[in-house]
Amino acid sequence: MKPYDDCRYCGGEVDERLDRLDYRYHGQLYIVENVLVGVCRQYGEKFLTAKVAKQVEASVSSMKTPVATVPVPVVRVS
Repeated sequence: MKPYDDCRYCGGEVDERLDRLDYRYHGQLYIVENVLVGVCRQYGEKFLTAKVAKQVEASVSSMKTPVATVPVPVVRVS
């Protein structure tokens, strides 16, 4: 049994791999590394299983000190 269905947006195949994930928690942006995600071959859209989504939330919510911090540029469309 495949852990992921086909892409819900384009119907393309989804491959499983370890990747980085942009994750928002209580309005704060986190970059979570080493996450097992499904990635659409055609467009790169990422999908999580329920188990992995719970693991990511638990990791972020219990984090005391981040591994690293990076500045994120903010752009406004005028």
